[in-house]
Amino acid sequence: MNSSESAEAVRELLKYVLQDFESKGGKVTVPVGCNGLEDWLLDNVETSKLLPLLKKGPGHEVNLLQVCSSKSTKAKTPKAKAQAKAYNPFDDTEEPTPVSVDELMARRPGKADNPFVEPDVAEDTSAVNEHEPKLDLPQLQTGMEEHQLKELAYTIFFGACGKRSNAEHVQVMRAQLEMSEGRALEVQRILATALRRDQATGSSLSPRSSLGTLETQVKLLQFVRPQDFDNFKHFVRWRDTTANILLQILQRAAQVPASEDDKYTFEGTAAFKRSLARLRGGLRRLNVRDPDEYDEQEYTEAASAVFNSAQVIASQSRTGWAYPWAVRIRLCDLMLRGMFDTLDEASYVESKDALLQLLQTRVWPLLGISQHIHNTIYAWIHFRQFAVTGDVILLDTTKELIHSALLSPTAAGALSNGAALDKQADDEFSDEVSAAIVDWIAKRMSDYHKNFHDTQLMQGLLEVMESAGQAGGPSAEVSTLLVVCIRDSLESAFRWHIEQTAKDADNDAVRICLLAKASVNLLGVEVTTFSPVLAPYLPIAADVAAKALHELFGSQLLPWLATVENLTDDNLEAVRQADSLEGQLMDEMEDRETDVSPWGILNRLSPLLFAWVSNQLIMLNDWSGRIQGTEDWKPVTHQRGCARSAVDIVKIASETIEGLFNMRLALPVALVRALTEGLDEVLRKYVKFVTSTVGSIDALVPPTPNLTRYKRELAVKAEEAAVTGRNSPKSAKREAAASDEQQLRTPEDGRIAQLTTETLVTRINSLLYIEENLPAMEKIVQDRWEEDTEGVHTDLRQKSLDWLSECFEAAHQSARQAIDYMCNFIGMKTVFFDMRRAVLEEMYQHHVESARMHPVLVQLDAALGDMCAAANDSLHAYLARSLLQATTVAMQRVLLDGGPYRLYIADDVEYVEQDLEQLRVLFLADGQGLPAQDIEDLCTPVMDLLNVLQLETGILIKNFKDVCFQDFSYSRLLAFCWCALSWPCFLLVCIVMALLLQSRLHVFFVHLDCAVMSALMLWHISSHCQIK
Repeated sequence: MNSSESAEAVRELLKYVLQDFESKGGKVTVPVGCNGLEDWLLDNVETSKLLPLLKKGPGHEVNLLQVCSSKSTKAKTPKAKAQAKAYNPFDDTEEPTPVSVDELMARRPGKADNPFVEPDVAEDTSAVNEHEPKLDLPQLQTGMEEHQLKELAYTIFFGACGKRSNAEHVQVMRAQLEMSEGRALEVQRILATALRRDQATGSSLSPRSSLGTLETQVKLLQFVRPQDFDNFKHFVRWRDTTANILLQILQRAAQVPASEDDKYTFEGTAAFKRSLARLRGGLRRLNVRDPDEYDEQEYTEAASAVFNSAQVIASQSRTGWAYPWAVRIRLCDLMLRGMFDTLDEASYVESKDALLQLLQTRVWPLLGISQHIHNTIYAWIHFRQFAVTGDVILLDTTKELIHSALLSPTAAGALSNGAALDKQADDEFSDEVSAAIVDWIAKRMSDYHKNFHDTQLMQGLLEVMESAGQAGGPSAEVSTLLVVCIRDSLESAFRWHIEQTAKDADNDAVRICLLAKASVNLLGVEVTTFSPVLAPYLPIAADVAAKALHELFGSQLLPWLATVENLTDDNLEAVRQADSLEGQLMDEMEDRETDVSPWGILNRLSPLLFAWVSNQLIMLNDWSGRIQGTEDWKPVTHQRGCARSAVDIVKIASETIEGLFNMRLALPVALVRALTEGLDEVLRKYVKFVTSTVGSIDALVPPTPNLTRYKRELAVKAEEAAVTGRNSPKSAKREAAASDEQQLRTPEDGRIAQLTTETLVTRINSLLYIEENLPAMEKIVQDRWEEDTEGVHTDLRQKSLDWLSECFEAAHQSARQAIDYMCNFIGMKTVFFDMRRAVLEEMYQHHVESARMHPVLVQLDAALGDMCAAANDSLHAYLARSLLQATTVAMQRVLLDGGPYRLYIADDVEYVEQDLEQLRVLFLADGQGLPAQDIEDLCTPVMDLLNVLQLETGILIKNFKDVCFQDFSYSRLLAFCWCALSWPCFLLVCIVMALLLQSRLHVFFVHLDCAVMSALMLWHISSHCQIK
């Protein structure tokens, strides 16, 4: 089971346990914003904390936030890393399956730490450059030490190329193989001595034909003696080296199968064991360590025994006398390394071309090295030299050699003894070299944010990686590796930023904020610097990087979001940065079909956002209630003239709107609507409060006097008393005081008396202030909403703007209606309450001519001046219109319901018209007041009443008859009345109506003919009620 499957199994087990706990009566609480048991939440649960809570049994609560592991900036364990990989994996079937670099490299058999060196005989490698590529393969093990291989390589090179014309090149190769001059001379001397002795005995030893085989080494043991060396110690060293070479090579030669199809080897046979025992016995006899122990005859016999045993083993082995494949490859590597200067490892030796010519024409044919193997090893050496020196030029040569190896034939050349090189081993070796190059580059690429500050170097390595990938097999593995490299490099860089932000942050919110900013920078570098370099080899590089960064940051963000309980400045800034980062990441993800789950930041914060809105509205309502209780309706500014409560409520409403949008989040529509609707309701409540403090307009108008007839006797006495009162100041004061006391005879009248003009105008100014600021608040909402929804679909955005443009429409209408009401109220209060005595009692009292309207006009002018002085300029027309309308209503009341002390005659119409004209002039104000047409419209009811007042009774009756009988005949109406009421009832109704009308309409009619008109009116009404 891999790590992903293991993590998934753990999640399923936790889900089952928690669901079972709930089914038995327990309660499982998830963090705010979580949609159930989410994967990331289960990945962070610590079972050591969970189990004690589950053991408490049903009826208890398990809070998953309390049992989650605390976040750490330290590196994850392999298990935690596997779980992190399991969360929100890339599920794009079109791109290579992401695996770790180490997992891919683990598919290669036999990896170790030293190139071309076997672990069992390798020297201390602690000083080896850690960046040096390694090529440690089991098939390259020879059992020989480095100096032994170098000595063998020099022996073969000198034997093949040691002519006088090549003396200079031989010296260069000696130096490159780190052979001392004395040791080289000994090798030259023993080869010459062996050749002479071989020719003297009639043997077939020839440097050009057999130096590339093991047979030469065996015959050297036969012919070389201690006297061929400067001292016996040198002889012992040479003999030990040659004996070890012989033993190791023959042992490995016996392990090679007889054929590619046959698995039989000579190693397991009894004949091999006997021959190997004899070989080792002969070598022991040759192992003379002291000159005094040396015996020529004994040594000769032992050397012959060694030759015979080696010949038996070689004859039964597939390779014969040929050097095993591993030895030939190692020799080729050692000699090709000599092409580079030991002091300047990025430079070739001067005789590089000549040495290569000698190797390819003389040495490689002896060893059976094909052009394919030559190019492969030479490419590896160049790549190794690049890794050691960092010279980018070597990468171009490496790439060319890899291409040459692809194009060159893989068939082996002929060995000196006619044996063929194992083609399968060549092919496998070529694949392993390519894989080693790819793996080394992949390791560097797995942290390219740290390793590559020069994209040119990265570009060169990617070209070599692509070439090596093509040479080693399907190039799909290279693309898979690049996907993993991008993920691993981003993870490495991201972990570094986690450590840095943990040092700089005071709390988790600041840490997330700093990490989001660092991730934005990381994404920018990735997209602008690295992705263009990676795109030719992995077109979805930017997409992969965005997905990886989305997963990495999400693993830090989501657990933190679950712990957020309030919207502090730090929390909001962190959310803004995270939301901005996710937007950029989503833009970079080209493949929209992949399953990349958004973080859902706003969905997780929605409960907190709506709670914030709810709390703001609750506080605003509470605050509004407090200021309403302490409001004294005194203007706070002369310019606006509105109350403190209006200024404050508009200010706090605007600040609440700004506070929401200052979060700078992509707010959901429902949240904005919740706030605007709540503010709209708060404003409407305030408007309602303003109007409720003044009461009803009906309370301002005194009740209509009882219907009484004009009584001349009473009227004359009242007029005489009024004249007497005017002549007596004390009597006038008592009468005025009595009138005022009568006016304030009820508690409601006392309350209305406290509503001064200044306080009423302040209320109207306050309402106007709210109405004028509503468009500004709407504009704030619209502008900020447009900023936040930039890029949203046009139709959706337009629908949002439609409702936003009317978000405070209810408050606007309420304020406008309240302004109209308050203007009417102040007009009616001024006329019917403040000027009640002057208008309803004194104007036109007894005789119109003696009680004209002039005193009323003076008071109206003063009242209008006081209103306009306190009111906003835009309210002057409203107040004047309301005052004029209230005045005309009062005039109609005086004319129609004047009481028993008023008597109007036709001649009074002229005086009333003059007063009405003066009223028009007052409100026209030389063109600076109300429009003339508005004044005429308001005065029209009074003019109509005056027109009726100046008509005679007969004309009125005739006009009414004409109207009544326009649609109905006289006989039809009488018939209906006869049938419906009968004559007695009809006559009784006429008499009653006559008496009533005489007392009610005596101002117009002084004759009994009114009774007839009333009867006709009754007929008219009855005709409309007739049932057909």
